[in-house]
Amino acid sequence: MKNLKKVLALVLAFACAFTMFAGAAFTDQADISQTEAVDMLTALGVIEGFPDGSFAPDATITRAQAAKMIYTIWNGGNADASAFEGKSVFTDVYSGHWAEGYINFCYTNGIINGLSATKFGPDDSVTGTQLAKMLLICMGYQADKSGLEGTGYSQRTNALATQNGLYVDVATSVSQAMPRQYAAQLMYNALKADTVEWSTDSNAYSKVTSIGYNMIPNGDGTYRMEQTTVYETMGKKCMDLNTVETILSSVSKEDNRDTYTLNDGAFTRVAKDYSNLIGQKVNVLQKGTDKTKVYGVYAHEDSTVVATGFVGQLETVSGGEKIKLDGTEYKLSATDATTSVYEINDDINAKSVPAGTTNLKAMADSVTTVNYREVNEAAAEIKLIDNTGDGKIDLAIQTPVKVGQVNAVTKTSVTINGAGTFKFADDTIYDDIAKNDYVRVIADSYVSEGGNHVEKLDVTNAKVDGTRTGEARVDGTWYKLAQDNTGAYISVDTNTTYDLVIVGNTILFADETEGSIANVAFISAVNDTADGIVGDTNKTTKVRMYFNDGTNAEVSVSRVAGTKLTAELPQSYAGEMVTYSKLSDDTYDIELVSDTNLAGTDDFVAQGEKSPVSGSTNGAYYDSKIYGTSIADDAVIFVKTGNGLSNPANAETKVLTGAQVKNWAKTIDTTSTFTSDFLMAKTNGIEYVQAATLVTAADISVPGAKDMLYAYATVNSYEGTLNGETKTAVEAWNGTDTVTLWADGNELDNVKAGNLFAYKVNGDFVEDIVVASHNAAVLGFDGVAEGELRVADFGNDDVADDAGKTYTLAEDCVILAVDDSANEGMEGAGVDSIIEAGYKTNVTNPTELDRIPNVRYILGSDIGDNDNANKIVAIVIDAESNELA
Repeated sequence: MKNLKKVLALVLAFACAFTMFAGAAFTDQADISQTEAVDMLTALGVIEGFPDGSFAPDATITRAQAAKMIYTIWNGGNADASAFEGKSVFTDVYSGHWAEGYINFCYTNGIINGLSATKFGPDDSVTGTQLAKMLLICMGYQADKSGLEGTGYSQRTNALATQNGLYVDVATSVSQAMPRQYAAQLMYNALKADTVEWSTDSNAYSKVTSIGYNMIPNGDGTYRMEQTTVYETMGKKCMDLNTVETILSSVSKEDNRDTYTLNDGAFTRVAKDYSNLIGQKVNVLQKGTDKTKVYGVYAHEDSTVVATGFVGQLETVSGGEKIKLDGTEYKLSATDATTSVYEINDDINAKSVPAGTTNLKAMADSVTTVNYREVNEAAAEIKLIDNTGDGKIDLAIQTPVKVGQVNAVTKTSVTINGAGTFKFADDTIYDDIAKNDYVRVIADSYVSEGGNHVEKLDVTNAKVDGTRTGEARVDGTWYKLAQDNTGAYISVDTNTTYDLVIVGNTILFADETEGSIANVAFISAVNDTADGIVGDTNKTTKVRMYFNDGTNAEVSVSRVAGTKLTAELPQSYAGEMVTYSKLSDDTYDIELVSDTNLAGTDDFVAQGEKSPVSGSTNGAYYDSKIYGTSIADDAVIFVKTGNGLSNPANAETKVLTGAQVKNWAKTIDTTSTFTSDFLMAKTNGIEYVQAATLVTAADISVPGAKDMLYAYATVNSYEGTLNGETKTAVEAWNGTDTVTLWADGNELDNVKAGNLFAYKVNGDFVEDIVVASHNAAVLGFDGVAEGELRVADFGNDDVADDAGKTYTLAEDCVILAVDDSANEGMEGAGVDSIIEAGYKTNVTNPTELDRIPNVRYILGSDIGDNDNANKIVAIVIDAESNELA
């Protein structure tokens, strides 16, 4: 699995962080700041690491080491100086000294002088100024004519070195001993610097010219190299490093290699990822004309990335050829129609943005007129580039993205709404990706590394404090609202709090949080004297409120939708869902759930209305649906039965999950007795009930014959503290999460690690615990839902019943996959998790084989479910080793 370690902060990250030369990875690589210079000089053989694999970037170089490096550059990478070995004029360079040949060569050619007529000082440190002088001599400057000797030589050396760019990125004092990595930077800069020669006619220096090359696109995705006259660099003069000028248009990783190809094969075997330079005019340092010998790529002196941002931040500027990006104004090139927008890593044609155009101004015009704000377009990265040095934008590079919400995460893949499914094995996906995360996806064709990149988007919780057409104000700042594929803006309301995904200046997604499902409650009674609830006299009304976690309390309501009560709350609020907020005085502000208060969902259906999904007004609850609409397992269902007059024992209110309600017997038809309001939202393209009421005045108990849930205990039950009281608890795997379940009494006492058990939920507590008594081996299974399963139960002698029994899986049979040896749950359980048991050798008779227990199960008859009395309603199987202890 490839992991993306960073989380995307909402800023652009065009710069890449890859090591240049695979062979130059030192043990202390993390300590090297001048990586480009060190990598290039290492690849050219000019500088080396140490036998222990380190580079020692902060160790200083000696005069002898400088002599060797300069000799190697001067001789095109050849470090053999044996031809220059012999008697030295310096007494401290003895015969056989390792640097004798290098020192003799540099001294003879006037590159390095001795400290005196007889002393060289091979082990003395070299300052930056001294090294710069040596390199200037190599570039063609003569010491006597350039003031590089005698009193005041250091000032003139530093001035000339600065003039020629030798001190660029040398972040250390040049008057001090030169650290190895900055010595490499000085030499790297010198290789790019132009050589000079003295003219006796003009009594001045002039730059030397030589043959250079330009890489020219043929228009069909291929390139040709054309000769041109250029100034001769020291790299060209000494090491045959040709500077090839081109626009970098694409970078891609080569198959089965750690190297890259540039411009669709114009350069190959390139050791570094230069994606950060795409769109810029660059100089490619190449050995001769060999496109496989690239020693560096750097931006041309006229090329600059002027600005980076997102497409949604573009704006038109009236009058003149200008655009804005993130509020800052930029000039376009003289003919703005040629200011093309290219997609990153596509070097053939400019893209049509918007349709029918290919230039930046048209794109900005379209964004400004609100025709180009679809979420994916608004979130696309944009880079503005000046390649001529005139301060105007010549072209733009766009990185297309797809943004969406994670629908599902499995062991092998991730599914993202609007983007597709991506595999961990093939794509680069950030760590700990989870369902409902918001992400952006950069397709593999737009990145140099293979595979798609899935990156997390930041979410900000904030209140919208103002709206106008196409815009919303958050914390005093106005943001654009993205559009869906129909052109409609995303919906936000003033004075409402949302989880916002903001990229640049555009709100891409907004999930309502204040008044969301987490803040939905149910009012069971208002001023109901039968329940002993009496209204206050200070314009508050006491109500019995049930919360979505199953708890209930008598609370005082002082406001409705923000407005203070001027009279007692009407009785009509009893039996209704509301959203609520608790005020500083401990009273509540409530608002009825309605078409205008969707609590963060997509739609509201009131009793008697036609369901927009099924078109039906019949069947408040029937066949595991409400008005024909599927119920989400984690939905909150408020069930109230009875008015308490004829049979007070049957007057009750319960808060159930969708899974519990779906477990009601199929024969329960609430059409004639129950009414229902419900909220629903779309998940994976299907509308699900997210919260609902099921209310009846009939004196019946809340249906619960099948409101059983099932779990696998991961630890033995234990005593713990809940709300300051000692209770019994157990941790258990429910197929989705490991949860802590609490019992008010001793019902959990007999639950042990590894047990499969059934339970009901009543508020904070579980009850009606049934531990599976069937420990068995699977003898056969037809592999389908509601299929036939033959099992052999184990008796007290731990031997399976060879005859076995055949059961049918109940329609809503719960299947839990676990690793029993570790007492851990496993995701992805389904009918394919149920497999035939293996065998082990009989302990008393080694010639016989016994079945291995691999399942535990619960029958309907075990929990009083007469509809499924002889069917398996829950089963746990070891999906790791196929053996239960």
